[in-house]
Amino acid sequence: MKFSVLASLVLLYSCCTIAGAAIITRASEEDVTYVFYSRSVFDGIEVTIKEVDDVEHIKTVFDPEHPTIVLIHGWKDGYAANSNTYIRSAILSHLDANVIKVDWSKLAGKIYLVAKNAVPSVGKYAAHFLQELTEEFDYSLKNVTLVGFSLGAHVAGNIGKTLKGEFPLIIGLDPAGPLISSKNKAYSLCTDDADYVEIIHSDAGSAGMKDAIGHSDFYPNGGKNQPGCSGVGCSHNRAWEYYAESITDNKFVAQNCNSYRDFTKKRCEGSYAYMGGFTVDKTVSGVYYLDTNSEAPYGQG
Repeated sequence: MKFSVLASLVLLYSCCTIAGAAIITRASEEDVTYVFYSRSVFDGIEVTIKEVDDVEHIKTVFDPEHPTIVLIHGWKDGYAANSNTYIRSAILSHLDANVIKVDWSKLAGKIYLVAKNAVPSVGKYAAHFLQELTEEFDYSLKNVTLVGFSLGAHVAGNIGKTLKGEFPLIIGLDPAGPLISSKNKAYSLCTDDADYVEIIHSDAGSAGMKDAIGHSDFYPNGGKNQPGCSGVGCSHNRAWEYYAESITDNKFVAQNCNSYRDFTKKRCEGSYAYMGGFTVDKTVSGVYYLDTNSEAPYGQG
């Protein structure tokens, strides 16, 4: 999710809420495509909704014996966004897996209000695609993890809603905050959307949501103003940078605590947990805080 001027979103939020409701996003299933990757097909192949039943085409890259991770980009991005590329590379360096990127750039590339309003439709279309794919390969949705950045996190949530929370895990990377209420669970990513939902907040209250919306919510450096960041969008993007690093070398140790202030004052008595990583401890619940380094490697151990 890129921001040329963050103030533009503030203006949209304060002045265009009513107008935003009137903006109808005309989207079709053909507006969303999918790029499949594996270790043997690192450059990927594109698949459209019309090709989902072309088993011979898809099986050149998709192995039903492997787990699947679905990556979903945010506003003003596409399948080749850094958020997707870095995470894909981390996954395939660590695990023999199927990686599928959801490309909704035809809609994400429009003004924020249009992109935001397209999220439920994109989630529904992607859910339809994944359901048909799993049926063609007799593949369980329980083998599929969804990872979404910014508006893509809410797309992931809407995929989960459409398929009645059948997924084992959704990772929300700084879910987009402008014009989105955590109370609107029919729209926002929430705990009903998968067996387990983990959130990494890195620009909370600005580009990202401030509220805790997952089974576990991690707030590195208090969830905003990430160290070493300067310029619009840097803190927002740190969510996917942290997550990509956690897959290959997870040194993001966090502690359950009442507030970041208490965490910095060492007044916490809560349990410890790892943020991110490919294997997630689903017994972890609540709000967690940690500090990171100002540059990669970010994890402090």
